[in-house]
Amino acid sequence: MKVEEHIDNTCDIAIVIPTLNEEKGIAMTIGFIKKALDGKFRYKIVVVDGLSTDKTVEVATSMGAKVVRQRRKGYGDALQAGFYFVDTKLNSLITAMIDADGTYEARDIVKMAEIIKSGKADFVIGDRFANMDKKAMTRLNKFGNKILSGIARKLLKIDVSDSQCGIRAFRSDLASIFYTTSMGMPFATEMLAATKSYNIKIDEIPTSYYERIGETKLTPFHDGIKILTTIIRLMRDTRPLALFGLLGLTFISAGLFLGIEIIGYYLETGTVVRTASAILSTLLIVLGAQSISLGLISDMIKSRTQDKRIFYSE
Repeated sequence: MKVEEHIDNTCDIAIVIPTLNEEKGIAMTIGFIKKALDGKFRYKIVVVDGLSTDKTVEVATSMGAKVVRQRRKGYGDALQAGFYFVDTKLNSLITAMIDADGTYEARDIVKMAEIIKSGKADFVIGDRFANMDKKAMTRLNKFGNKILSGIARKLLKIDVSDSQCGIRAFRSDLASIFYTTSMGMPFATEMLAATKSYNIKIDEIPTSYYERIGETKLTPFHDGIKILTTIIRLMRDTRPLALFGLLGLTFISAGLFLGIEIIGYYLETGTVVRTASAILSTLLIVLGAQSISLGLISDMIKSRTQDKRIFYSE
């Protein structure tokens, strides 16, 4: 009779590491995680590999990590695959994420886990700008990240300093709210939007950020445009009145700016001049009014949908 080996899948924290050809950095990352968590938390390391062609998988496996093969492509899809594995295969209180390129400090995971364990927050994100190595990010990338974080704060009302930070931790039972259709870098912003939608308690801590080991997979301009587009889409879904109201006021203001002189001249002489400008002014004002109306209707639909949600705990 064959006796199956008992595998203990219970842990305090599961660390998800997305990888794609990270042979140069994965060993150091796993080593630092073990050093930081040994004796403090029971942990499992889950490496989600996007079909690496180097020795990433072999190195991760040799160091005791559980390797999950990614079916699709992209940073966001890798993280979701990892969260799903933790959610369905492990019994973990906390789920954390960290990159495999040596840019983050593994000890920060301990700080995040302690905050969640204390009940002060359900989701903790790092702030790379608080302690960033001079060589970790180019001036252009740093500027772009700050701009994107600022836009996220203003448009989505997400009160974090670094919306694109890749080291985070959350209560494992919240994993299902982070399953989206996003496969790439915009997933980082969608995670934060989800916490906002479900009124999850968020905390932010200063984290270290170092120069990357290995070649970067990022395309700053392309990824930046994708993230900005995602922010606008999320604002449409979560704050439609603010988005369409802003667009509407912009159109109306432009229409009034074009038409104010024409209206003044008409009141004085009874004659309409610059007919083309008058027509454009009218169209802009009408378009603005329609945008505001659309925002009001969308906001009403969103409010009624939220009222029908059922929240429960067992």
